[in-house]
Amino acid sequence: MLTEDQLKQYQEIGYIVFEHLFSADEMDAIRPIIDEMDAIRPIIDELDEESERALQQAAETFNNIPNEINFTTNLNFRHPNLQKFVADPRFVEITTSILGPDVKLYWDQSVYKRPEASRDFPWHQDNGYVPTEPVHYVTCWLALEDATIENGCIWVQPGSHHKGYVEHVKSPIGWVCYQGDDPGTPVELKKGSMVVFHSLLFHRSSPNLSQNITRKAYVIQYSVDGAYNPVTNQRFQNGPLIAKNGVPCYSAFVPQDQC
Repeated sequence: MLTEDQLKQYQEIGYIVFEHLFSADEMDAIRPIIDEMDAIRPIIDELDEESERALQQAAETFNNIPNEINFTTNLNFRHPNLQKFVADPRFVEITTSILGPDVKLYWDQSVYKRPEASRDFPWHQDNGYVPTEPVHYVTCWLALEDATIENGCIWVQPGSHHKGYVEHVKSPIGWVCYQGDDPGTPVELKKGSMVVFHSLLFHRSSPNLSQNITRKAYVIQYSVDGAYNPVTNQRFQNGPLIAKNGVPCYSAFVPQDQC
């Protein structure tokens, strides 16, 4: 899945774009499920203790703004089709190429930015929200519909992951790692396309200036198996192990310890 040039690009500038990685039909199969969750945002009773803590932390730090932007988390626990989707062999091939042979889902969430949402979601590193060891994990930002400059696509600062972790300052809309003048590079994506980036890469999303288009993204993150929060020493348990020894291992019918 990843060529030497793509791996070099990831190492040097911190991200890779995969055009039309998933078909329109595949997006049309999962988007209605996510739409419903975004609309009702139910309480999850099935989460284990560590995932409950993660969800509570997300509720404190992610800023859902009515009629502007919604974050709906831990989707893979809510519907079996989504847990199967996040273990798709395409994710396995990409993440094992970058992280190594044993890969686990770290976090997943939808991010829906409504029409006429007037503010940026500010520059941040994904590590700015939750301490993680090892520090490097991979974010897969998948466009459920076309993401454009007009409707609030993400922007990146190429190579910024080489700065290492940068202290973040809390703002009314989220944690901020950069307040300079560099506007960054827009990453426009067609439906089913995806940008894969380093968890330390500076990124933001611009306002949704469209009149009637909700910018819809599914953000799926992967870490090495065994990643943990160095503050609590708790291992992350927010989704399945998707690869063992470099091959897909997730099955809804196979216990993870037998994978």
